[in-house]
Amino acid sequence: MNLPDYLEIPLRLALLMGGLLLPGSMLLRALRLPWSLAAAFASSSATLYVAVLVFAWTGGAISLVTLAAALGLVTLLAGLIPARASTTQISSSFAAFAQMGWWLPLYGAFWLIVAWRLGVHPLNGPDVTFRWSWLAEQMLQVGSLDFYPPRSGDDFVRYFWAESIPPGVASLYAWAYACGGSKHALWTSPVVALQLLAVHELVWRLASRWGGEVVARRAVLLAAACPLLTWAVLLGQETGLTALAVAGILWSLAHLRDENGHRWVVLAGGFSIVAASTREYGAIFPVATIAATVWLQAPRSQMWLLAAVALPVALAWPLRVWLLTGNPFYSLNVVGLFATNPVFTAWNDTLRGPASQALASAESWWSLGRYLALWALPAVAGLVALVFLLIQRLREARIVAAFVGLVIVLWLVSVAFTAGGLFYSLRVLSPAYALLAVVAAYGLGFWVQHPAAAKYAAVAVALIVLESLPKTLVLPENPYRLGLREWPQAAAQFPAIVRTVNETLLTRVQPLPDRRRILSDHAGLPRIFAPIGTEVAPLWSPEVAWLFDGTLEPEVVAQRWRQSGLRYLVLGKTGATGGFMQNYARWRAPYFTLQPVAETETHVILEATVPATPTN
Repeated sequence: MNLPDYLEIPLRLALLMGGLLLPGSMLLRALRLPWSLAAAFASSSATLYVAVLVFAWTGGAISLVTLAAALGLVTLLAGLIPARASTTQISSSFAAFAQMGWWLPLYGAFWLIVAWRLGVHPLNGPDVTFRWSWLAEQMLQVGSLDFYPPRSGDDFVRYFWAESIPPGVASLYAWAYACGGSKHALWTSPVVALQLLAVHELVWRLASRWGGEVVARRAVLLAAACPLLTWAVLLGQETGLTALAVAGILWSLAHLRDENGHRWVVLAGGFSIVAASTREYGAIFPVATIAATVWLQAPRSQMWLLAAVALPVALAWPLRVWLLTGNPFYSLNVVGLFATNPVFTAWNDTLRGPASQALASAESWWSLGRYLALWALPAVAGLVALVFLLIQRLREARIVAAFVGLVIVLWLVSVAFTAGGLFYSLRVLSPAYALLAVVAAYGLGFWVQHPAAAKYAAVAVALIVLESLPKTLVLPENPYRLGLREWPQAAAQFPAIVRTVNETLLTRVQPLPDRRRILSDHAGLPRIFAPIGTEVAPLWSPEVAWLFDGTLEPEVVAQRWRQSGLRYLVLGKTGATGGFMQNYARWRAPYFTLQPVAETETHVILEATVPATPTN
């Protein structure tokens, strides 16, 4: 845009927000459902994901023009449907938050901290830069998703990891970067802020339906007092969308028996699509939602309508992955049923070896309890309250318990695949934190009936929120182990360490000759080495599969290495790679000569050469 900066940035931001809210708002209008920020954002997100799926299946171009055209077309078509007044009266999102009363300043302090983190430390997750954000950047740079999931050597240069996470989050970030005309992470902050606000709104909606506005206020404050929930959203990964989608599903299911229940089923389908777009296991949520309609004895027509809305979109991505790779989950070895990348599977099994034992000891379970008590106390209280409400046979508690149980099972399975450790794995529980905040608030109201006791309960909630604010500011660090002056920048400590590691590697590699393409186990290097024209291929690229082929003779491996033009490897000193290379790589003397040419505290840079005429 050839406009002054003071006009260009607001216009770009308006375009970004319009795409995130307007299509969904018009769809809600067409369905004659009341407007909701969460529902509008989720419906727009589902629309954007469907558009990207269409482009992926057809090979269509992905750009600002095509994405805007898709969103605009849905907005136009939905706007052509005559609207009538909704029979369901629900207060607007902003009016709901305005009813926080004397708690509003406390809640405002929470959002000031969130604004600080999003403004100063956007996309703070450790693997966002080589996964969700990187995929969005590559989508726009390449103009398609033909390279993803990666299959060829060139594909792996564009996307390092052998995986097939659905591009739901990446679609939102691609829209943000396209609207901003820049790949600066700050453009994703409105997307993440909307997710968190939408989660809190849905907590309000659910709690208010259970117990009225007093319970709703408590629930939102308890959600704000759950730093693990906030952190899971602010990481910029899939866990924010998952929390939003699951809470939205529960809210929609609560309206199945309304006069316009079929319209709420369509909305539940929209939330289910968002859930399916987040991770390989996301398709389980539409299935669970359909099962919930059966459990709730909804009319069979609602079940079929939900299946028709959600399942085709939810299954479209794994079906595409299956057709392209022979495995709908690509990087996951599902009891040997599907093909996998054998080198990545062997390397990843070595990487996650310690993770698979994360809950194998009493000490691990003690750590888990400590983490949850410190960083998710409202959710712990909600779990206790949920057991009590189940004993009381509260119908709403049963459906919440089913989804909380599903999320816990998914987390238990994911722990074995999480190289980041037990604490990092807890982000997967984000939907459970949100739902349990509702249960905790309702349980508190159930137990506290006397007016005097209610005042003490209010003071207790306020103190819990106050105590949680420093934790929200510094996570994943611990405020009790930091000086007060360190708090504002504490969240940037780990990213700063990673940045220093990468910049040091850059200074070591840049002077080397013949570094056009190197091998590495470090997924962050493609972004770091791009400015110096060095392409980074992973160890599991099919381009070098022969390096790990035990059926080949050593001289054949050496010959292929020489023909490949590869010369250097950048490998981590710790973790899986050392043992993996020692056990699987086919470097055999005298066919190969390996020598370190540079190193950092964390990595070694090896030069692998093949003598012209090796001797025995």
